[in-house]
Amino acid sequence: MNTNACIIFDIDGTLIDTRESYNKTIKKTVQYLVNYVNPTKGNIGTLVSDDLIFKFRKSGMFNNDTDTSYAFILGILFGPSKTSDLHSFIENITSNATSNGIKSVENYLQSYSKNRLMRIKKVLRYPGDINRSILSRVFDEYFYGPQLFKKQHRSIAKFYSGKPLIENDKLLVRNSTMKKVSNIFDKKVGIVSGRSRIAAEYSMKSMFKFFDINGSIYLEDEKREMGKPDPSALIKSVKIFGVNNAFYVGDSAEDLFMVQRARKISNLDIKLIGICASNARSNQIRNLFRINRTTLIVKNVNELPNILNKVRTQF
Repeated sequence: MNTNACIIFDIDGTLIDTRESYNKTIKKTVQYLVNYVNPTKGNIGTLVSDDLIFKFRKSGMFNNDTDTSYAFILGILFGPSKTSDLHSFIENITSNATSNGIKSVENYLQSYSKNRLMRIKKVLRYPGDINRSILSRVFDEYFYGPQLFKKQHRSIAKFYSGKPLIENDKLLVRNSTMKKVSNIFDKKVGIVSGRSRIAAEYSMKSMFKFFDINGSIYLEDEKREMGKPDPSALIKSVKIFGVNNAFYVGDSAEDLFMVQRARKISNLDIKLIGICASNARSNQIRNLFRINRTTLIVKNVNELPNILNKVRTQF
């Protein structure tokens, strides 16, 4: 491999299976805050499905799972009372979600009632940090649990004192994989991820040592404007390594859009390596990757060393 290249990884869905952590946090947060705003709604758990979460993410502007929670809360509070009708209503919202993210959801819903939207926004005060927005605070309390929440935010949890859902993270990448990848790229291995550094280090455990600290950027710890698919964090990471050639390994639409934008506004040659498991949901992203001529598409991050060794002469 060209030693003047680096490789940068997404974490969620790429190195870690987050279906039982972040997805469950979305579901718990939505349930709590829907009942907080309107106690008559009762149990709405079936409405916040993995499929509908995926449909929001597929738009490319819901990398932030607190945004996804916000979109669900608005949809459920605006929608019809009958559960089957409400499910269809939320599906319509996902279909109308665009590159404007939560703004596209707000614009869609204000045609129903601008006053109701303003009342709900006044309660949730989102977007905003945990000191301003109850949504941000409840989400992070569920995800981090009391101890990590205090470590991340230097604040005491108010709404949740149970088991941190981050403990449900499942590590996908093997030690041998990261060791081989690190050798291929002469240790120029970084992270650009939507999660915080604390959350990354907690869940990556011993794997964390393979990533260059200076070349890694954790978007939860940065300004909201730097969130994916904004390319500034990716460009910054590549430049820290002092190279013009890079690979970004990710699994989502926003990862693709981020790489495309980075290539467009910089003189860097950044190629996407798409991670797509073999299931119907991932096939939609696989097709998106193929249409956009993604450099490599693999089923599992642990396939990377063998594939990179086979095709290294092509780069």
